[in-house]
Amino acid sequence: MKSNLLFQSAPLRAALVCAALVAALVAPAAALSPGDATAAPSAPDSTSLDVRAFRLLNGDAVNPVFDKVMPFATDFDRWRIAVILIWCALVIFGRTRGRWAALMLIPIIAASDQLSASVMKPIFERMRPCEVIGNVHLWLGAEGWITTPAEVARSYKNSFSFPSSHATNITASMLFLGLVYRRWLAPLLAVALLVSFSRIYTGVHWPSDVLTGMLIGAAIAAIAYYLFKRFSPADRHEAACGRDAAPAPISKEPPPAR
Repeated sequence: MKSNLLFQSAPLRAALVCAALVAALVAPAAALSPGDATAAPSAPDSTSLDVRAFRLLNGDAVNPVFDKVMPFATDFDRWRIAVILIWCALVIFGRTRGRWAALMLIPIIAASDQLSASVMKPIFERMRPCEVIGNVHLWLGAEGWITTPAEVARSYKNSFSFPSSHATNITASMLFLGLVYRRWLAPLLAVALLVSFSRIYTGVHWPSDVLTGMLIGAAIAAIAYYLFKRFSPADRHEAACGRDAAPAPISKEPPPAR
């Protein structure tokens, strides 16, 4: 009975589902990764689902509003002060629950970033879309927006693509906080979706990079939330109070006659 305890936990079941979906997405990404890192990257099949989805989200979806919003969403440096202030607010005003949540965010970000950037990207060595296909709507920071030539003529990025570290990190942190503070779940997930989508819109990630990153982040958030519920003093106290406050039994005796 106790041996099945882990599999009876909803957060861990969710983590296992995310892991299975990641495994399903890894095989196509591996097929699109170059076997020889020294070989020139070849253009992927233009009829593949990933390329068609990229063309839709990076080409057909282009509009002036997104051109203003997405550079802000995709640049963590513009979020840095807000993130630090939120973390400090959790520590100062969040009481025991908030302090434990802030503490958990440190290993969550470390795990999601290292797994995506330092482990998976060097393994798959997948090239970014702006490196292998032309006519990409690409954000180049100080240079602004450009549309790359129809034929790839230069390199724009010096790092690999699969999975998206931005999507992994933002999903892991925002989903974890949303699980801890359920009233904020919807807006926090909206932030995660915005940042994740911005990686495709700015031309630096394939849709499968972002989807895989979000699934990895969701698995990390689910595991972290399970540990938070199990070891956080605030949540253990709430669980104990819930067990102690059992409802009084309902009497089945008829009311006295008057």
